[in-house]
Amino acid sequence: MKFEMLIQNVFILLVIALIMESCVMAIFSMTALKDISENRPVQVARDVIVILLALVLCYKVDLLSLFAGTGIHLHKYLDTAISALVLVRLTNLISDFFNKLRRG
Repeated sequence: MKFEMLIQNVFILLVIALIMESCVMAIFSMTALKDISENRPVQVARDVIVILLALVLCYKVDLLSLFAGTGIHLHKYLDTAISALVLVRLTNLISDFFNKLRRG
């Protein structure tokens, strides 16, 4: 197993997670949605958008495969699912970090 390749793939997913979170924050920070941004249904909608976007990106873009080039051979669907879950988790970590910065 090539550990450095795995670290590189995680770093790529981290960069994509930062971009995804910025896009989702831009959608939910529009003036029309500011009043409802703390409701539970809005959080669920945000999570669904992030999960669907992560699944589509990891399925369509081969660069976002977590185990590509590491010597670990998984079925494409399993690799896509694991990569999407890692991407969603990284996006949630970035979201939590931005929320802490915003609140002070």
